[in-house]
Amino acid sequence: MLHKFIDDHSRNLQEGNSERLSCPSCGGINTFTITKMQGFVLWNCYKASCSVRGGKDSERTKSDISNKLRSNYHVTCTETFLEPDSFTNFREHPKPNYYLKKNNCMEAIDNGDATVKYDYRMNRAVFLIKNSDGVVVDAVGRALDYRTTPKWYRYGKSDALFTCGSHSVAAIVEDVASACAISPLATGIALLGTNLKTSSLASLWKLLKGFDHVYLCLDPDATRKSLDLHKYLSYIVPCSVVRIKDDLKYYNKEEIRKLVLNNKY
Repeated sequence: MLHKFIDDHSRNLQEGNSERLSCPSCGGINTFTITKMQGFVLWNCYKASCSVRGGKDSERTKSDISNKLRSNYHVTCTETFLEPDSFTNFREHPKPNYYLKKNNCMEAIDNGDATVKYDYRMNRAVFLIKNSDGVVVDAVGRALDYRTTPKWYRYGKSDALFTCGSHSVAAIVEDVASACAISPLATGIALLGTNLKTSSLASLWKLLKGFDHVYLCLDPDATRKSLDLHKYLSYIVPCSVVRIKDDLKYYNKEEIRKLVLNNKY
């Protein structure tokens, strides 16, 4: 009955739009939303006492497919990232070397899972962001001087997430260095401060398909964010929230193994 309700109301819903309705399960007035985004139909009831939520691949209309083709053309034309001429080899400079070693990033770099540059003009350790084909689509730089703001700087305009490693399990973390630190044990995925908008949820949804398990390892002050992510992602992949006292980048590999991978789920 619920899926028929979803199908009936999502059939004419345009890609990228949402509809607010009364919940077919609990009867909550205007507490139920259906959203069509990036090939998915997502639904959720926001009433605290109701647990109805989920998602599935959407059936696309001719109009959706046409819009998607135009969208893909636009992305292809604008996705190319040109590295600034201030990007240099980080190994030739002491500051990025110190930061990367201190934050347990070197194994990921030496394994070829992360590509890092040094921006001498902005004094930042720069992590290149690649798409699934290995093409650089963006970069994010970490300030190496406490006087430099913002601490993390996004060079391009993409909304791509930083991933590092290739494993059957994944760990979602806040920042790039933490993704590098866990990459020898699990595929690190850095949210880069991304808000949990429907668009970013849909992108993350697609990225996580195929993993055996996903660990949510966000900052201690992001408990609500972790629980919201768990609520949505648990419908497509087994996942668990790991409560950590500090960023994973401050732990070595064995400490991460005990803290995260030994977490019973």
